[in-house]
Amino acid sequence: MALLGSYIDDKRKAAWNYLQSWQSTVYSMVVLGATMVVIFWASVFLYISFYFTFMPQESVTWPIHFQYRSCVEQPGLCSNPTATVGVTDPVRGTVLVGGQQYRVVVDMDMPESLTNQKIGMFLLSMDMRSQDGKAMQRSSRSTMLRYKSPLLHTISTVVFAPFLLYGWQEEKQTVTVELFTQYEENPVTPLWEIGVEVASRHVEFYGATLRIHATFTGLRYLMYYYPMVAASIGIGICMIFLSTVVIVSWYQFSEPALMIQPQGRSSVSPATTTSTKVEKVTMKQTDPPSITAPTLPGLSTTVIKTSKGKESEADRRRGSEEGKDDQGDEDSSRSSEGDSFELVAPSQLKRAARVVGRRGLEAEEGEEEDVNEEDMVVRHRVQSVST
Repeated sequence: MALLGSYIDDKRKAAWNYLQSWQSTVYSMVVLGATMVVIFWASVFLYISFYFTFMPQESVTWPIHFQYRSCVEQPGLCSNPTATVGVTDPVRGTVLVGGQQYRVVVDMDMPESLTNQKIGMFLLSMDMRSQDGKAMQRSSRSTMLRYKSPLLHTISTVVFAPFLLYGWQEEKQTVTVELFTQYEENPVTPLWEIGVEVASRHVEFYGATLRIHATFTGLRYLMYYYPMVAASIGIGICMIFLSTVVIVSWYQFSEPALMIQPQGRSSVSPATTTSTKVEKVTMKQTDPPSITAPTLPGLSTTVIKTSKGKESEADRRRGSEEGKDDQGDEDSSRSSEGDSFELVAPSQLKRAARVVGRRGLEAEEGEEEDVNEEDMVVRHRVQSVST
């Protein structure tokens, strides 16, 4: 029974682990799918925004209303028909994009009358004007009706008689005149209005229309004439870019932040700082001359020693309390290392000891003061002996 129970427990744990692994897998797939959906729609939004920002309007049309001066004595026109067309938008201003090339075309609806057929060719002029009314560019083109022989005119009239009777068709022609083939907008002085003039006062026409068409090249050509291909490429590029940003951000924020200390600085705990300060104070205290008191026959004198080594105050006291023989050995060994000694009186010894104690207190408090005159005398004597 024990073996059966352990077997069941093992199977149960294995099933639970398998279920947890599948749960984590499903959770990861759901998160991945949601992220891809968000990235896809964000890419679509970015491409649409780029399309309407980058692509100019392909064609803009304005009606042309010609003005002229009528004759008083006889019927007809006494001046050439002229018109001024404003090519600006009340909200956006100019409708043309700087750096883009345009085709400027005028469509004239002319009847197939005998007058127009007798006139033959006539001239059509156009001025591109800025906001201050100054002409930036000027162009003139000649045009006329398409020729039809009398026989062809009779046959077309007979064939299309029902349509002509019901008004579904008219005996007219639409004459298209292209004034500018590659007009480019100047960003500094944008186009504000266009002036049109028919250089003949005998031409008959029903009306005229001004059309401006953008000539696309490069990326704009691909986006306008092949919209599905351009949309697929653009959305794919946006998805790759957004996926890269998401992956880099996930990798950046999922890893634990590494605490990197800048070079030239080290983190020192307060205890270490305190111990370092104490050590510095101890070293400063050992700098002044150490005092020993060997006894010489016939005179109670004391030896003052200047040492460059780093000894503690306890070692100096222990050395001063040792016997005469040990002190002599220590003095001889130190003298062999280059130390210098001088015999001074006991009164001077006491004053030097007081000076040394005062200097030790000043070192602990971090203050620097001038040394007593007597201490300077002792140090001067020691230096003179060493030299």
